[in-house]
Amino acid sequence: MKSYRLPAFAAVAFAIACGAASNPDVAAKVGSEQLSVTRLADIIGNSQAPLEKDVARSIAELWVNYQLVGMSAAKGDSMSDKKTMDDALWSQVENMKVKKFYDTYQKTWDTVKVGTDEERFNSGEAMAARHILVKVEATASPEQKEAARKKAEAIRAEATAANFAKLAAKSDEPGAAERGGDLGLFGKGMMVPEFEKCVMAIKPGEISPVCLSSFGYHIIYRSTYNEVKDKFAPLAKQRNSAIADSVYLTNAEKNAKVALESGSAIKAKAIARNPLGYAKDNGAIAKYSGGELTASEFADWLAAYPPQSQVRPQLISAPDSLVEKFVRQIVRNELMLRAADSAKMQVDTAEVSNLYLNFKNAVTQTWTGLGIEPAKLADSAKTGGDKAKIAAGRIEAYFDKLVKNEAQFVDVPYPLARALQHKYDYSVNDVGLDKAVERAKAVRATADSLRAKNGPPAGPGAPPGAGAPPAAAAPAAPPATTKP
Repeated sequence: MKSYRLPAFAAVAFAIACGAASNPDVAAKVGSEQLSVTRLADIIGNSQAPLEKDVARSIAELWVNYQLVGMSAAKGDSMSDKKTMDDALWSQVENMKVKKFYDTYQKTWDTVKVGTDEERFNSGEAMAARHILVKVEATASPEQKEAARKKAEAIRAEATAANFAKLAAKSDEPGAAERGGDLGLFGKGMMVPEFEKCVMAIKPGEISPVCLSSFGYHIIYRSTYNEVKDKFAPLAKQRNSAIADSVYLTNAEKNAKVALESGSAIKAKAIARNPLGYAKDNGAIAKYSGGELTASEFADWLAAYPPQSQVRPQLISAPDSLVEKFVRQIVRNELMLRAADSAKMQVDTAEVSNLYLNFKNAVTQTWTGLGIEPAKLADSAKTGGDKAKIAAGRIEAYFDKLVKNEAQFVDVPYPLARALQHKYDYSVNDVGLDKAVERAKAVRATADSLRAKNGPPAGPGAPPGAGAPPAAAAPAAPPATTKP
C-alpha cells in the first residue's frame, strides 16, 4: 500500500499564516494554543541548527501541523469527506490523469526522424569499447611511468580486432580478462575526458594509439554497431520516445505562446523559500493562451514535491536562467493537464478509492503516532478536562521531547497537512520569527560560553532536520508531464 509519509523535518514546510498573528511575542498560533517567541528562540538557540529564519519557520510550521492534527483528533474529524480528500490528493489524482493521457496518445508522437540506429551509434550518441589498461600510480616515478608506457606500446603493437579480447588478459583492470576488456555501452560524459576523447578519435572497429588518462595507459578498441546492436536498440527506442516527447512539449509551449512575467525568477525563489506564504497570491508569474500560472499555483507545485527531490533549496540557490527554465517546465505540466482534460481523461475509480484508503490510514496513523486517538481523548475527558485541551497538551509534551531528540519523529504527510491547513485556522507570524532568531543568537552565545567553560553537554544537538538541506547548483527539472 502506498505511503504518504515523508522524512523528518524536511517534510514540514507546508504551513503559513492564514492571517498573521498580531502579537509580536507569538511565533505561531492554532486556536487558543500559542508558540511563543521565547520558546522558539530557546529551541533554536540550544540546538546546533543555523540561526536563520528558514529554520525558525520550519520549526514553527511543524508545531502548527501537530496542533492542527490535535485539533482534528479532539473534534473526531477524520477528514474523510470526499471534498476534503479530493483537495488533499490533487497531485496524485492529476498525475494519474496525465499518465492515462500519455499512455493513450504518446504513441502518436513518435514521428521524429533521427536517423537509423547504426547512423546514430556511429555518430557517438552512445559508444561501446573494450580496453586494456596499464596502470600508473599517482606516485609513480618518471622511470616507472616510462616503463608502463613501453609496456602499453608493446601490447598495442600486437593488438588486432580479432585478438583484442584475448589480449585483455594483460590488462591491470580487475576482471578485464573475464570480460575481454568490455566496457559495454556508455554515453558522453560517463568516462573521464581523456578516455572519451580517445574513443571519439577512432571509428568503430578501429584500435586507438596508446592513450594516457589519470588511471594510466589505455589501448582502446571501439566496438562496431553489429557487435552491440542488440544492446543499443532498446536505448535508441527509449531515446526516440524522449525526443518525441520533447518535440511535442516544445510545440505545445510554442502554440500556447508561453511568456514569463518580468521578475518571475525572483518571485519563484521567494515562493521556494515559503511556498504556502503565497497560497492566496493570484498574481501571474507566467501566461499562456487561455490561462496563466499564478504564484499560488506554483506554490502548490513546490509544496507537493517530496523533500528528497531537493527542488526548493535548489531553486533558491540556482541562477535566474535555470529558475526560469523550471517555471517553464511547470507551465508545460499545466498544458499537459489541460490536454488531458480536453481529451476527457478520467482516472480509474479503483485507483482513486485506493488513494482515499491510504489517506484515511495516514490520518489514523498520525493520531496514533502522537498518542491522540479520539477514543483515548474521550476516555481522558471523562475524568475531567476538555478534549481539545488534552490533545493540545499531549502535542506540547511530545513536541518538547522531539526538539530534544527524546522522541521518535512523527511526520504529518503532505496530503493531510494540506487538508488541515485548508480546514482550520492558524497563523505563523513573520515578525515573531524574526524576533525568535534574534533572541536565539543570545541563547546560543550563552550556551556556547557554558560549553567552553564546562565542556559539551551529554544532551541532544540540533533538532531533527532543523538545518537547511544541502542545495545543488541547479534545480532539478520537474517531470514535464506529471505533477509530483
